[in-house]
Amino acid sequence: MPDTQDPVAKNTVQALWKITKVVLDTLDFSEVTQKICDSLLDELGYLNLGYRIIVLSLYDPEKNGLQRISLSQTPEAEAAVSASTIPFHDILIPLSATENICVKAYLDQKPYTSTNWQDILSPPLTPEAARTNQTAAGIKTSMVYPVIVKGKSVGTVILSMVKDYSEVSATEIDLIRGFTEIVGISVQNAKLYSDLEKTKNSLDAANEQLKLLDKVKDEFISVTSHELRAPMTAIKSYTWLVTNDKAGPLEPKAREYLNKVYLSTERLIHLVNEMLDVSRIESGRIQLHPEDFTMEKLAEDVKDEFTAKIAEQNLSLELQFPQELPTVNADREKMHQVLENLVSNAIKFTPPGGKITLTSRVNGNFLETSVIDTGNGIAPEDQQKLFIKFGRLENSLIARTGTGSGLGLFICKQYVELHRGKVWFTSTLGQGSDFTFSLHLS
Repeated sequence: MPDTQDPVAKNTVQALWKITKVVLDTLDFSEVTQKICDSLLDELGYLNLGYRIIVLSLYDPEKNGLQRISLSQTPEAEAAVSASTIPFHDILIPLSATENICVKAYLDQKPYTSTNWQDILSPPLTPEAARTNQTAAGIKTSMVYPVIVKGKSVGTVILSMVKDYSEVSATEIDLIRGFTEIVGISVQNAKLYSDLEKTKNSLDAANEQLKLLDKVKDEFISVTSHELRAPMTAIKSYTWLVTNDKAGPLEPKAREYLNKVYLSTERLIHLVNEMLDVSRIESGRIQLHPEDFTMEKLAEDVKDEFTAKIAEQNLSLELQFPQELPTVNADREKMHQVLENLVSNAIKFTPPGGKITLTSRVNGNFLETSVIDTGNGIAPEDQQKLFIKFGRLENSLIARTGTGSGLGLFICKQYVELHRGKVWFTSTLGQGSDFTFSLHLS
């Protein structure tokens, strides 16, 4: 390194610190590479020392060559560009051109010097074209230094002068080496930032496309669900009329088949309604219509709906509500759907002889309502799937009455949270589950 006691060397070292700040002050790749080629001449005053052109090239792995990236803004550089038969940014030195000193510097990781631009520009320029460029720029000598990052060559810096190499001082050489180290760091930082920006922009564009696709999907589901609901409701109505002998007596086998059609249609209508609910939730089209009601009365209504299914599957459904529970102010229809979904799930996962309990309690400013079953419980690996769209339980014991759409608990969570409440659960495999949701008290 230069003797810092020498006033000239000391001033140059200070300028090198300044150039470090200038080059590393930005992370924009194009701006950094341009500063690299201008700052040595401007900040260190190397123009006064006979330096006229600085060129930065970086290795392009796709083209397997050294690609010109930036050029100092000097009259000599402009003259060389004007005289060239190939545009500056189109100049690529293939690594196979082992006689080119840029390639040598890159591969050997040491500097080379030449007085003939043929050694620097050929190929791709012909020897005659290379000499014409050099003559137009008035350059006598060029030095090529490798740009090294963490022991690996990433490119080269060409420094061209209007003086002989014998006139280059040891201080100049030492500080040029320091400069190329700065170049390596700044190029690496700018490239990392540039790659990050490109990735971010690509992700932003992909995210916007996904949002658009999601919107189109929601619109498709909404329209399709509406179109499906009308004919399915008609099928259900006419099936009911036939099974209730409104069109005349039925053969036992025909009645059996039509009852299955009726139940399947009911399940399809339920699925369509759930899809419509999800579409409204995700598009923000859900409106709440709050009213005062008691959770016990709501639970009684839900119990009545499941009386036949409870008896059919040999289960018991009990209500255990303390006296004088306060009323809640909420959308009764949506809370009915929440409780209905939770009871339906409990029935699916509770074996014959099991018990389902509905109960409420006051906890501070909240009324907490629980649906407790003595069923199969939920395996730990399945618990994370609850309350998400299409969350299907595949590792828990198989539900006795089908697996459902995977939308019910998602809808429950959304409806409860729209009321500023919460929903949660506890479950032990083989012993049962407790699903609870809370609502603000009036």
